[in-house]
Amino acid sequence: MKFSKITAALALATLSASSLAGGPLYIHDKTMAPYKWDTSKGTIPVWTDGGQVIKDKDGNDVQAFTILEQGTTFNVDITLPDGTVLPKYVPLDRDYTFLTIEQANAVTADAVAQWSNVETSTLDMALAGTIESQTGISDVNASNVDQIYGAENGYGFWVNYDTDGAILENYFGVPRSSVLGIAFPEWADEETGEILEATALMNGWYVDINDTEGKMIQGVFTHEFGHAMNMSHSQANGHFTYIANPNYLMYDGVAGCAGTNSYTGRNSAPVDSIETMFPFINVRGIEGEAQGTVNVRDDIVNISDLYPTADYKTKYGTIKGKLYTKEGVEYAGMNMVARNLDNPLQDVITQQSGNMTQGRIGPDGSFTINGLTPGGRYALYMDPIRAGGYPTTPTDIISENEYWNEDEGTSPALDNACKMTEIIVAGGETKEVEMYFNGYQDGIQYTPLVAAWVSDHAKNGKKALGTTQGGTPFIYNSTQNTFETLETPQGFAPLKATSAAMSKTATKAAVIADLDGNGIGQGAVWDISSGHLSVLEDPSNNTCALASQSGVSSHSIWDMDDAGKTVVGNSRRPNTGGVECAPDKASSSYGVPTVWDVKTGKATPLTDGLEFIPRSWGDGYEVRINGERTEAWVRADKISGNGKTVTGSGNNNNSQLAWVDGKLRDLYKDFGALNSSVISYDGERIAFGAQRGFGRRAFGEGVKVWNAKTDEVTNLGGLRWCEDVPYYQFIYNLCAAPYNMSHEEIAEIAGLPLNMVLDANDDLSVITGRLLINGMPAGSTIYMEGIGWMTGQEFFGKQGVVEAKNFMTNGIFGVSANGSEMMAGIVGLPTPVTIEVDANKAFVCKHGINQELSFPKQVVEAVKGGAEFGRCEHIDD
Repeated sequence: MKFSKITAALALATLSASSLAGGPLYIHDKTMAPYKWDTSKGTIPVWTDGGQVIKDKDGNDVQAFTILEQGTTFNVDITLPDGTVLPKYVPLDRDYTFLTIEQANAVTADAVAQWSNVETSTLDMALAGTIESQTGISDVNASNVDQIYGAENGYGFWVNYDTDGAILENYFGVPRSSVLGIAFPEWADEETGEILEATALMNGWYVDINDTEGKMIQGVFTHEFGHAMNMSHSQANGHFTYIANPNYLMYDGVAGCAGTNSYTGRNSAPVDSIETMFPFINVRGIEGEAQGTVNVRDDIVNISDLYPTADYKTKYGTIKGKLYTKEGVEYAGMNMVARNLDNPLQDVITQQSGNMTQGRIGPDGSFTINGLTPGGRYALYMDPIRAGGYPTTPTDIISENEYWNEDEGTSPALDNACKMTEIIVAGGETKEVEMYFNGYQDGIQYTPLVAAWVSDHAKNGKKALGTTQGGTPFIYNSTQNTFETLETPQGFAPLKATSAAMSKTATKAAVIADLDGNGIGQGAVWDISSGHLSVLEDPSNNTCALASQSGVSSHSIWDMDDAGKTVVGNSRRPNTGGVECAPDKASSSYGVPTVWDVKTGKATPLTDGLEFIPRSWGDGYEVRINGERTEAWVRADKISGNGKTVTGSGNNNNSQLAWVDGKLRDLYKDFGALNSSVISYDGERIAFGAQRGFGRRAFGEGVKVWNAKTDEVTNLGGLRWCEDVPYYQFIYNLCAAPYNMSHEEIAEIAGLPLNMVLDANDDLSVITGRLLINGMPAGSTIYMEGIGWMTGQEFFGKQGVVEAKNFMTNGIFGVSANGSEMMAGIVGLPTPVTIEVDANKAFVCKHGINQELSFPKQVVEAVKGGAEFGRCEHIDD
C-alpha cells in the first residue's frame, strides 16, 4: 500500500486576503475522484494541541490559546475572561491569558459538530484526546512543529494551536497579522485516495480583543476544518457582504432582470446567509460567529457530496449540465448557481464548471448540482468567482450573464438573458441541461486573449506581438488563433516584448534585447522568420541606461515604419557631457529622441528645435523647445507608415510634437495637442486630442487634424455631454435632475469631453481613443468618417456584441491599415487582458432589415445613404 503526502496548499482565511482552497480541494489522479476519508471506519479522531503555560490571577498554571503579550499597550480597557481588568494606555507587565486551551477546545468541538451533524453526510468527527497523548509534545510551537508537519503521526485530524503566530511566521513564512488559519488533508493512501491524516493550524494571536468567548473566531475553525475534510471554497452569498459596495453592486440573479436583488456590502444581506466556505471572514464582528454554523444549503450539499448517506441522492434532486461557448467549446471555471426562488438566500447551491477535473483533461464545462429541494423552483445562472483561491481556475463571463431556459441558444436576439425556465425536480430526479454563452457568430467578433498583453498589432491585422502574464514574449496569429512563445532553447526570453513594434507585414520587429548579457538592454531589430537579431547603434556604447517597468535599457523603442526600415525612440546621453556614462552612473543621463536606420543600424538624433539645458532644479538636463518653453523630457514615439513624419511627447501631460522630414513643429503650443497623436500613412496628417488647461480646469477642444502639407487644421469634434458622457461635479451628475443641464450648457464651461487618441487606420477615416475623466480612463471611443464619434459601449452595443457587456474595453489600439482589425485593452485589471476585435464585417439596419457589410467603407456608405448603424435588434442598446 502506497502512502503519500498530499501537496499542501495554504488555506488562509482572512478578511482582506484570499485563501487557496465549489467542489473538492484535491482530486486523486488515479481515480479522478476527490480524496476522501473512509467514513465506514467510524468516527474520525480529532487530536488537539496544548498551549503555552501562563499564571492566572490566582497564580495557577493555565494553558493559553491566545496571549496578550508583555509590553503591549491597548487604547481600551480590557476585561479578561477571569475578570481581570487591564487598563488602557498601560504597557502590560507580563503575558496574560486571553483565551485558554480549554476554550479553544470548546470551539474546536463545536466546529467538528457542525460538520458531523449534517444529516445527509456520513462524516463523523469527535475529540479523542490530545496531541501530547499521541506524540509526547505538550505544546506544538515553532521549535518542534516539524515533528507534526511532514511527519506521519497516525490516523486522524490534528488541530494545532499557534498561540503566538510563530509557527505561521517561522515555519510557513506568512505574517501572523494576515493569516487566521491553515488546514488541509496531509496524508493519503495513493492506491485508493483515502485521506488518512489531516492537519489544521489555528492562529491564537489573531483574536479580537472583544472576543472573550471565542465566538467571533468560530467561523475560522469551522471553515478550516472544512478544508481538512477536502472541501474547497464556494461562492453563494458571501460576496454580497464581503465584495459588494455601493459602487460595485452584487446580485442574487442576473442584473437587470425582474426579481433580482442587489447588494451593497456589509448589512445588506442577513449574516446567517453567508456560507461557511466563502474565502473571506470577519473575525471582528458578528459575521465570524455566523459563519461558524453550517446552515446554508451550499455548505450542506458540498459536504454531503463528499460523504453522502445512502438515501442522499434519492431524497434530493440534481441538475447535471455543461456550459459551452457560443462556438460549442466546453468552458471550465465558471461558478454555476442554482437558487431557490422561494428561499433564495438559504437554499442556494453552487458548483464550478469543470471542478471535478480541475483543468487536467482539457476543456470541461460539466457541472453537477446535487441537493435540490424536491418541488423547489430553482433558477440556474452564471456568477463568476469574485475573489479567493480555487483549485479550478476561475474564469470570467465572456458574454452577457443570463439565466438558463428551455430554449437555450446562442443568439442574443432570440435567447434573452432574462428569459428563465424554472427547474423543478423530485427526489432522485436529475435534470440535464446545456447552457451556452450568447454571442453572434457573424458581424464583429470580440475575443479576449486572457493573461496576454499585446504591445503591437501589425498593420496588416494578422499578427500581434506581446507578453504573457509571466513576461514571456509571444507572437499571436489572428488568422490561425495560435500563440507562439519566443524563448531560446535554454528556456529564457531573449527580448523584451513590452516595448516592441512591428512592420506592417509582421516580418520585422523593433525590440529591446540584452545581447551581451550585461543586464542593460539595447535596441535591436528582430527578423521574425529567421529569429536573427540585429543591434541598433547606441551612441553611449551601452553605458547610459534607464530602469523602467520593462527592465534596464540604454534605448527606449517606440515604433517602426510599415516597411521595417526605420525605428524611432530615445537613446541616452551622459549628464556630464561626452559620449559614455561613467561606471555605476548609467542613470545619470537624459533621453534624446532618435531615429534608427534598420539597414545600417545607424542612430540619428532628432534634435531640430530642441536644446538640452541644465535643469532649473536638481541635477540633469531638461529640454527647451523652439526656444519658447521647457519640458523635463521629450521622446519620439510614433512614425508614419512611410517613415516621413515622426511625432513625440513631452513630460507635461504628454504635450505633442511633430518632426516632418526632420523639422520640428510644436503641436502643443500651436494647437493644444496633448496625450498622444496618430499619423496618416503618408505622414501628411496628424490627429490629436486638444485642450486648454489641465485637471478640473481642462477645456476640451475635441480631436483636431493638422495637415502638415497645407498647415490647415480640421476639428473632428468629439463626444457629447449627457448624451454620451455624464458630467459630474464632485458626486453630482449635472445632466440629471434637479440640474438637467444640456450638452451645450456644459460645453460652454468645460468644452468637449477629453479624448486621448490611440490609433488609426492609414487614412485616418477610423480613429480610436480613450475617454478621460479627471485624467483617468473612463471608456473607449471610436471615430468613423461620415458617422462621427461613438463610445465603445455604443459601438459594440449597437452591433450586438454582447461579449463586451461584462468586459468592456477602455481603449482600442492596434488598428489595421484598413480599419477592420483592432486590439483593445482594459486598463486597471490585475491580470493583463487584450481583446482581439475582428470588424471585417459589421451590420447596418435599413427598413427593418439587417445588412452585413464590409467595415468600415461599406458600412459608412450605407449610413450616409440612410441606414442606421447596428443590428436592427440592437439599435437602441
